Amino acid sequence: MADARRQQFLEMLLARLEAITQANGFTTDAGEHVYLGFAPAVGPDDAPQAIAVIVGDDEPGYQGENVSYRLPIEVQAIAAVPAGQQDQPWLTVEAMLRDIKRAVEKPDRKFGGLLNVGRGLERGPTRTLPREAGSTAVGLSVTYFAPMSEAWGEP
Repeated sequence: MADARRQQFLEMLLARLEAITQANGFTTDAGEHVYLGFAPAVGPDDAPQAIAVIVGDDEPGYQGENVSYRLPIEVQAIAAVPAGQQDQPWLTVEAMLRDIKRAVEKPDRKFGGLLNVGRGLERGPTRTLPREAGSTAVGLSVTYFAPMSEAWGEP
């Protein structure tokens, strides 16, 4: 049995994010550490950059022979503040955000036909992640909405 559309989409999304390396023409090497389902802590003994992919609750729409829904995906850019840049910590995550948008949004908005509803992937808000006092990590996230449909009982 083939993997469900939703799983195929997540696998393709992860592959795009894992391609974020300077060797592939991106500004950062954030794709070296991509996590699905949780946001890692980034401290002095951890990788300096990480991407977390958080899958939200889907939003069902039309339900008949097919079920249509929007799957929210929050892609988080998390980085340790480099020594000497405590006064400008956002420069690191802004570069990561630019790389994330390029990797996710190109080359195919419909992810090879998996997102066959409407125009394909939609971009939602970009937001700053909360920073705990004394933390040496900063972060932000961009939310995407993946419109999908599946036959009733056939995900």
